[in-house]
Amino acid sequence: MKRTARTTHGAHGARSAHSARTARNASALALGLAALLGAHDADAACTGVGLFSCGATVTVPLPLAFGNYDPASLTPKDNTTTINVVGTVTGLGILVTLSYSIGLSAGTGGTIANRQLTGPASTPLGYNLYTTNARTTVWGTGTVTDSYSALASVGGTSVPRSYTVYGRIPIGQYVAPGGYSNTITVTVTY
Repeated sequence: MKRTARTTHGAHGARSAHSARTARNASALALGLAALLGAHDADAACTGVGLFSCGATVTVPLPLAFGNYDPASLTPKDNTTTINVVGTVTGLGILVTLSYSIGLSAGTGGTIANRQLTGPASTPLGYNLYTTNARTTVWGTGTVTDSYSALASVGGTSVPRSYTVYGRIPIGQYVAPGGYSNTITVTVTY
């Protein structure tokens, strides 16, 4: 079963090649992970012994906003946001395990390998989303997998998990000042 959440990301304060020495504001929303939630539990395939059902809800409480971007900076512009997944097991069962994967779409510009924030001019602002603080593994479709085990109860057992999304805008991108954004879809498949 799939649950999706849509979010918009951005960065602010991008400088153009004409204004590399002066700070002009521009906004570039890179990862606005706003959840288009599967805001209710639904039956899902899970394993265990007994009579039970499983479900999951996904939310992204805050968009990933990069703030002001300076292309002349010698360090990339980094920021994070969080994806929350709440798995629920209801019924009577033991050794119940719900497994799922979390995927992030390419968004409205670029590809998963080269995501893009679009702005006021034709030149996009490149960025990407990663699974760790080292920012070496790009977060794509089905990149992150997890599972949890619980005892199923009549009232339901909920297990919340949080996953950090690490965003980065590389250095040296001289683009027109203005607002830049991209919308990413978060998909939880179980």
